[in-house]
Amino acid sequence: MNVLLYLDASRIRGGIEVFADRQLAELRASGVVASIAHAVPDDFGDWDEIFVHKCSSVAALERFPPEKTTLYVHDHEPLCPRTYAYTPLRRNCARRGGIWPCAFCAPLCRDPVAALRRVMSQKRRVRAMARFHRVVTLSNFMKSRLVANGIPAARISVEPPRIAVSKSSGAPEHSTSGQAVPDGVDLLFAGQLIRGKGLQLLLRAMAVMRSQRTLDVVGSGNMEPRLKELAAKLGVAPRVRWRGFQPDASAWMRAAQCVVVPSFWQEPYGLVAAEAAALGRQVVAFAVGGLPEACAGRATLVPPGDVHALASALDSLPTSANQQ
Repeated sequence: MNVLLYLDASRIRGGIEVFADRQLAELRASGVVASIAHAVPDDFGDWDEIFVHKCSSVAALERFPPEKTTLYVHDHEPLCPRTYAYTPLRRNCARRGGIWPCAFCAPLCRDPVAALRRVMSQKRRVRAMARFHRVVTLSNFMKSRLVANGIPAARISVEPPRIAVSKSSGAPEHSTSGQAVPDGVDLLFAGQLIRGKGLQLLLRAMAVMRSQRTLDVVGSGNMEPRLKELAAKLGVAPRVRWRGFQPDASAWMRAAQCVVVPSFWQEPYGLVAAEAAALGRQVVAFAVGGLPEACAGRATLVPPGDVHALASALDSLPTSANQQ
């Protein structure tokens, strides 16, 4: 069998890219001839099956042959002109996409022209998605969003990511970059430093906590300078260690006392939370989007966006010996 994986080229390496890389490796390990493309081919005759992971262009999406294409929906981009499913007022949106009310929200986007174009092409995109013989998403939460936007439920499969982690490596922890993971990691945030991931809410929670717990931040993103300024303003900067992007976040998770997932956007799944729970780490997260499914009862969930509830949950966690 000859399989093609497609996703738009991106400068940001996020969950979609990780998922596609893992799928590619699994297919090749099973003996399948698999390749990956970042530009839509002119002809699809060379492939028996096609997995589309991200295709922002509706015109390009329409070119994929529906009879052998599986579309993976990883995030809210196909349904929301802002791509994040929360409004400029930072409120999560559960409305069906379309001209109303998206036409009021889209002009407030960073790129309002592009967002308005997405609004106008919304129905065309949904029609294109509905043509494929199979649409795969990561959680029942996301399936409900697809159905609400007009994708036939019978064509949607829910396939959570396979979590393949070991709780102990039997050796001192190192990231794949060779950097040693320090002892005594207390709270850990692992993810992109962007607004929807909610690190700003975690910093605010640290400012009102009774305990003086420390936080290691693994990740990078466009909000990093503002987040560092916020930490200093809140007086928590001495308790926050900024580790930058690390290729092997699971090494940091294994060393952490607790992994905090403070996303306020509606996570389609929540891979960090699922991996941390699988590693046996304590997980504290907002109960939003697909996170309750990803955690599968193995996390402390607090009301979305409630900083004081988050602080209380973190204060209630047992501390490790080096934190006492």
